[in-house]
Amino acid sequence: MIYCSVLSPALDVTYTVCGFEAGRTWTDVPALVTPAGKGVNVARVITRLGEEAGVIGLMPAESYEQYRRYLHERHITAHLFSVPGGVRVNVTIADASGGITHLNSRQPDTLAEKAFADYFDFACSFMRAGDVWSLSGSLFPGLPDAAYERLVAQLKGRDVQALLDSRGAAFAHGLRARPTMIKPNHAELEGYYGEKIRGIRHMALRGKRLLDAGIPYVFISLGSDGMIAIHENDCLLCGAPAIDVVDTVGCGDALVAGLLVGLVRKYSFNEMCRLAIACGTSNALHRGAGTIDRNEVWQLMEDTTIEAV
Repeated sequence: MIYCSVLSPALDVTYTVCGFEAGRTWTDVPALVTPAGKGVNVARVITRLGEEAGVIGLMPAESYEQYRRYLHERHITAHLFSVPGGVRVNVTIADASGGITHLNSRQPDTLAEKAFADYFDFACSFMRAGDVWSLSGSLFPGLPDAAYERLVAQLKGRDVQALLDSRGAAFAHGLRARPTMIKPNHAELEGYYGEKIRGIRHMALRGKRLLDAGIPYVFISLGSDGMIAIHENDCLLCGAPAIDVVDTVGCGDALVAGLLVGLVRKYSFNEMCRLAIACGTSNALHRGAGTIDRNEVWQLMEDTTIEAV
């Protein structure tokens, strides 16, 4: 089983507007409201690839039933820990001409640190040797910066492999526990090192430092340029196929899902990277985070380029 921890849930609202202009009033606009959060997006792609996925979520009570029902309808196991309050809302305005505007809000509520202690005990009850966990996204305000560090340490102690995909203090603290995999993007890597990182080779060198620090797999996502992947003696530049992009929201989460599925299926490092890039690319061809076409993914794997750095 692949479990996805959700410590910062959100509702994604997408409006489709023809000829969008700021300053006008728009009526009868088609809207799509989707329970989200990086872990939810990852779980959606995992199930579309044919693997079992579960969400271990810290869930504000106002949206508890909406999330539980949404996950159940998509055959994702839901283990949700209820806390007071509501979730943040992320808005996407999609212009029919191709322009996309994103507005991501901050979480409206703050939790007491005890909420994480209770969630931590709740999450630990589902940790089983041989499973794989995804720890992705930012942290609900009020949670300790070391939340992911504590979870990774507990998972490792129970023989569970973990992938960390976060930013800022949550990412820095999480690295201390040495997760099996990490997936920073360019900006997150710069934030961690506190410096500008220029060029592929400079980025690869910084990634290798993390490998030397005891993290077995380092993946640095580069958006439309693909990914740098580092494991043992391999340092690869993985290029994404050229496509006409529809929506980039959730592409990094789809990439994470591909990495996790490749790990569970014991793919070679090369094939794991191909699957991850293909998942991210397929997501970009569809509207909505966590939306891929499995048959499309297999074709895109063949069109992914891999070269040594």
